[in-house]
Amino acid sequence: MEFPGAVPNIKDYQVSMDGDILRGQFLTQIAGKDVYLTVAGHLGSKDGYATFEATEVKLGDLNVPVSLLNDALQKKLTEQRDQLKLPDNVKDVKVDNGELVFVPK
Repeated sequence: MEFPGAVPNIKDYQVSMDGDILRGQFLTQIAGKDVYLTVAGHLGSKDGYATFEATEVKLGDLNVPVSLLNDALQKKLTEQRDQLKLPDNVKDVKVDNGELVFVPK
């Protein structure tokens, strides 16, 4: 899902972890209306950088196919790659049993 020419204004957000899933719920405005965007998926790492693979996307109560958002999400993550660099002593990052886990090298 692209927001042509604009970066969505995030008014509020909540992040939670359940099992091995990281879920973020973001309050934004689309077409002048406040709407919740929920994105859930797996946190991981590749080549020393944190990664996120979406498994669920919802706009309000409407389920959105992950394939509609994934390309834009991966592009945005690539643009923010420097901010996703893991510390030198961390091999992997993941959510396990509802907790954020850093795996040391």
